[in-house]
Amino acid sequence: MSTGSGRRPVPVELADATMEFVLAFDAWMQKASVSNAGESVARLRLLNELHCNGPRKMAGLADSLGVTPRNVTALVDALEAEGMVGRSAHPSDRRVTMVEITGGSATVERQFDALRTAIADLFSDIDPRQRESFLAVLEDLRARLASRAAAPGR
Repeated sequence: MSTGSGRRPVPVELADATMEFVLAFDAWMQKASVSNAGESVARLRLLNELHCNGPRKMAGLADSLGVTPRNVTALVDALEAEGMVGRSAHPSDRRVTMVEITGGSATVERQFDALRTAIADLFSDIDPRQRESFLAVLEDLRARLASRAAAPGR
């Protein structure tokens, strides 16, 4: 969304452009993850979370991934059927189910790196100054999101 007239975009125009970008990026990610990494984004995110952080509680996975516990259960069911993850009881609380990678950790790393490379390629033809500006804006927005998530009532 370009202002064309040289005027600066107002926050609502930035909000609209961001939502349009997020939808387009999400659709692209779904295709890119399967063609480059061989996994859906949701499966790859779950596997990467376990790869990077070790065994996790099912509820903790749902929180980390920003999905419902039902979604995590469906993902874990499918990955467990393929032998990629396993469930076990928590060592000190038998009511809690833990999930861990059972094999293919190197494969997960390769798949995540393939997706990351595909994303990086999106930036290859962008002017380095624009990339620096974009990175600065993303870092600022990420900090604002973290601050607002930590503040009660926001």
